[in-house]
Amino acid sequence: MIEMAASPKGWATFAWQSDYGQFYLVDREDEAFEPPTEITLEMEARCLFVMPSGITVYTQSCLQQHIRIAIYDREPAHPVTEPISNKPWTHAETIEVRFPSKSFAISSPSMPDPLPNGPIFLVDSALCSVRINWMEFEGARDDSVPIEPDVIDIAIWPGRPAER
Repeated sequence: MIEMAASPKGWATFAWQSDYGQFYLVDREDEAFEPPTEITLEMEARCLFVMPSGITVYTQSCLQQHIRIAIYDREPAHPVTEPISNKPWTHAETIEVRFPSKSFAISSPSMPDPLPNGPIFLVDSALCSVRINWMEFEGARDDSVPIEPDVIDIAIWPGRPAER
């Protein structure tokens, strides 16, 4: 029997500007959500922080990003390069995240409360594996010169990450 590759059940791509170099994927029912106020060396090295019901994702700067979020019913293949540019990822992490309501929204420091009507993502399990790939612009940043945005690709599927 030939096993088919995992296909996304849903996805979205955002042109985003991460305030203070961070954004959040927050459980929709977490009324006590508080973003981290201090960034530790581990958080900086991993470019993320797992919260009780969500995750903080850190970016290299507060310039433009393309954030891609895809929801799967099982672990997908993890490409070693960014599919559109074929450039290698500059960083990758696979972690376990909890979304107790089985739903989450994207948010940022300038908008700490996610918009009440979206975008909202639904997942099949409160416990999810999340693979984040970063392809960040490498070189000097100059706000007066247009550059390609960073790409942050987020794959989410039910259950714990597989042992590697």
